[in-house]
Amino acid sequence: MLLKLVSFIASILLLFTSSATTPVKSAVLAESLGYLSENRIADEINGANGTRFYIQRPKAEKMNVVNASDFGLSEENEDNFSAFQSALNYCSQNPQTKLVINKGTYYFKSTNGLDANNCTDLLIEGNAATFVFSSTGYKFFIRNSDCVEIRNLNFDWNWAESPLASVVTVQNSNPDTHTLDLIFKDAEYCSESNRLTAITQCDPETYTFGAKQSSKEVYLYQDETNIKSVQKITDNTLRVTHNGCMDNFENGEAYILRHFVYDGTIFSIRDYCKNVTFDNVSIYGSAGMAYICEGNSSHFQIINSFIGVNPEYKDKRCVSLTADAIHIVNTNGCFNVSGCDISGMGDDAINVHDGLGYVSAVNGNTLTLIAFAMRLEAGDTLGFKNDKFENTDVTARIVSVKALEGITKEVVVEVLPESVTEGWTAYNKECNSGNYVISNNYFHENRARGLLLQSSNGLCENNRFYKTMAQAIKVVMDIEPALWQEGTGVDNLVIRNNTFEKCNYSDWGSVIEIGTNIAGKTAKTAVFTNIEISSNSFKDMPSRLMRTDNINGLVFCGNTIDAGDFFDGTSKQGKLCFGEYCSNITCTENVFLNSGFLRHREIAESDSAFVWAQVNSKLL
Repeated sequence: MLLKLVSFIASILLLFTSSATTPVKSAVLAESLGYLSENRIADEINGANGTRFYIQRPKAEKMNVVNASDFGLSEENEDNFSAFQSALNYCSQNPQTKLVINKGTYYFKSTNGLDANNCTDLLIEGNAATFVFSSTGYKFFIRNSDCVEIRNLNFDWNWAESPLASVVTVQNSNPDTHTLDLIFKDAEYCSESNRLTAITQCDPETYTFGAKQSSKEVYLYQDETNIKSVQKITDNTLRVTHNGCMDNFENGEAYILRHFVYDGTIFSIRDYCKNVTFDNVSIYGSAGMAYICEGNSSHFQIINSFIGVNPEYKDKRCVSLTADAIHIVNTNGCFNVSGCDISGMGDDAINVHDGLGYVSAVNGNTLTLIAFAMRLEAGDTLGFKNDKFENTDVTARIVSVKALEGITKEVVVEVLPESVTEGWTAYNKECNSGNYVISNNYFHENRARGLLLQSSNGLCENNRFYKTMAQAIKVVMDIEPALWQEGTGVDNLVIRNNTFEKCNYSDWGSVIEIGTNIAGKTAKTAVFTNIEISSNSFKDMPSRLMRTDNINGLVFCGNTIDAGDFFDGTSKQGKLCFGEYCSNITCTENVFLNSGFLRHREIAESDSAFVWAQVNSKLL
């Protein structure tokens, strides 16, 4: 009876309201392969709604073979930096080279990063060798290169010299004195000399990021007053005096204490690289991220690879990386991440976006931009969104850029239309990190989100998401003016045939989230269009399945939803929620298992009476 009544009310509401304009389907990229050198092969990548591009790889049998040992690479060396850099220099000067590494373990202590610069048709065959780093910073650059493949190579961190993180249990927590004791699971990591950079609650049974429906944490390094003193009082115990930031930590709770956060990256692909492939590359440890792709690079892929704790040390190590796994920003897109196992990071699995700049002042042809991760170079063309974050036709060509205090930039343009005012946002029209495929991967047991998808023309299919601490997938335009500015809007994104289990484990929001954060508020318009979420399976969630806003054109069809009984049940569990700025929503043929009293989870929530009616008239 209740469902019939809801359906009737929805039908009546629809008679007195009208829908927004149906979003236009944008043209998709459909590359043709064209001429292919006899020294190369090409992988055809097929993405969302007909998107197609090719990633070229060196043809092994056409390469001239050299061995890295000929340049001095040896397991006996304390530091192999000079030897392997010499090998890379040779490859730069001699295109069409296959560089072979003998199986073994090679140590690197230099603070410098290896640099494959200006390489063409380079194949690095690792033969399951392992490179072990012990210094922070970027460790392996690939720059100005075309058609580079690295395969069958492992990378690790030297935990014996300095652990990346430790598992600790809280005891003797005293809010009155702002003190607590941290009991180390592994006493060998208990040292006053190890930095305390971030501490995040973890599962006390598996020691993976995020406790069940709880996510206490402090980024200690962000405020130098957080830690007052650290004293080692037993072989496995540190007594910490703080400024009150950990007063809510309770005795018996388990935490992952990171000693590094954003202190290093293994691979940096930059400076207009093209056709870069990582195949069967394992990254067991990094004092930061695994991959950063930037600098207008394009046509790159990470396939059949592993990011996670080294299986040999799974009982001793609690993290793989201390920050994101894969960060893609200000590129020319066309990338593929497929067949990978990614876990144990201190932040998101994949974050893809282009940078924004928040206009804080305008003076003639000079803009003051707050821009944390935005490409700003003379000759580039800026596009603009107005103060409602709607796209405009306004553009301006950059003449010069000057760094001011912090992340503020002074940008002089040729001609600045009078309409551009404080509160607008700028983006670089030379960057487009869209056109991508993320498929057949296993994302699991990491801090924060699984995927942050903030660029257009993406396909996310046949992946498994398990026990992500926060949202499994988040589509967002995220602007915190003084901190970061990410995401220029998303069009044509398909999320299908994935499985989600125990995701949003610490209950940060919902399993899938689509929306905007503009200095803590929601944009008053749709910035996302044409998103499809279909044929997925959702099981066991502590929260809403989905919260979405600022979208015109969403298809949510053919999904199976089982709220499960692993988490404490609430009236929100497994529900769909739509914000005020949603339109053209299609929600059909979904199966809600364990729907609760009178199938209440099938009744969608909304901040808009029209959207509520539009969805529920089709859902019920």
